Amino acid sequence: MNGKLNRRDFLRLSGLTTAGVVLAACGAAETPATSGGGEAAAPAAPAPASDAMAGVADVAREDTIVYMFGGQPGQFEDTGLGNPYATGATHQIGSAALWEPLYFFSAFAPAGEQEIPWLATGYEYSEDFTELTINLREGVAWSDGEPFNAEDVVFTINMLIENAPTLSRSSAVKAAVASAEVVDDLTALIKFNGPRPRFMFELLMSKFDTGIWWVPEHVFKDVEDVAAFPYFDVEKGWPLATGPYHIVAWNNTQKFIDRRDDWWGAQTGFAELPVPLRILATPRADDTIMVQRMINNEVDQTLDLRATTIGATVAQNPAIVTHTMREAPYGYMDWWPTSMWFNHDAEPYNDKNVRWAVS
Repeated sequence: MNGKLNRRDFLRLSGLTTAGVVLAACGAAETPATSGGGEAAAPAAPAPASDAMAGVADVAREDTIVYMFGGQPGQFEDTGLGNPYATGATHQIGSAALWEPLYFFSAFAPAGEQEIPWLATGYEYSEDFTELTINLREGVAWSDGEPFNAEDVVFTINMLIENAPTLSRSSAVKAAVASAEVVDDLTALIKFNGPRPRFMFELLMSKFDTGIWWVPEHVFKDVEDVAAFPYFDVEKGWPLATGPYHIVAWNNTQKFIDRRDDWWGAQTGFAELPVPLRILATPRADDTIMVQRMINNEVDQTLDLRATTIGATVAQNPAIVTHTMREAPYGYMDWWPTSMWFNHDAEPYNDKNVRWAVS
């Protein structure tokens, strides 16, 4: 990557992990001096595959984004869970690079440009907002070459309804959707239980890294217990994805996610391939280790440092930026407020008067 990262690219990269601190270059910046004013730290070594990950190709440091994020210090907790709906799985440790939404939503884009069509080309509500028609993009394919189509969209929605409340977002989908139907290969029709004017925005648009994750019907149709299905097998290419990356190796301390040059977006001319050849995810460490590795350009992205720590870190490396670039308050802006959610299926929160009283 070059030495500069524009705001759009930064937001796209930060969405892969929802992380708070990111380097503006992958191994390209001049290595800064240490905070003690002594000799400059040695440049970071290339990022080869470790001995524990035999068979993984070496990729140069400048072509690799290195995350230090998630899990417990020194160890992942979701190793081998390629299914975004599996119990204990998380999409936030690099896996969001695999999944693509119908639409992206950018809270920072100008009005009128916030909705970005991706797997879909358009959508239309009925006049009373009880039906939603979704038009899908032609030429989208899963990483095994199978077309992504309305069968996958309808199957995923019905899977969530049938597995509510176990799967992520399943309760919200079940509460809203009466039925989902395939009109043709590129058209899906969703019928609601009542007017649902915000369903597209709330569940079918990816706001940074949130939303519904689509699954391939041709794989999941044979799965009996979705929440228990790990969906990780390198030889089978699992997990299948429509995104430009795939997982090539994964253990408790490293997760290698490499670029797919056969990605449908590049093959159809819809978008260019992303620049990084590899995303290397490693578990979080204590703040001292994460800060030092950021300062030394050994890690490109971390999460959950305190504001005072981030300020001192930014001051020691001109390549480091945050959600507010290089100025305070450094952290998330109002697109992701802290919230309290109620389980509407359980007493007493199924009573709207109780919810009103709490709010």
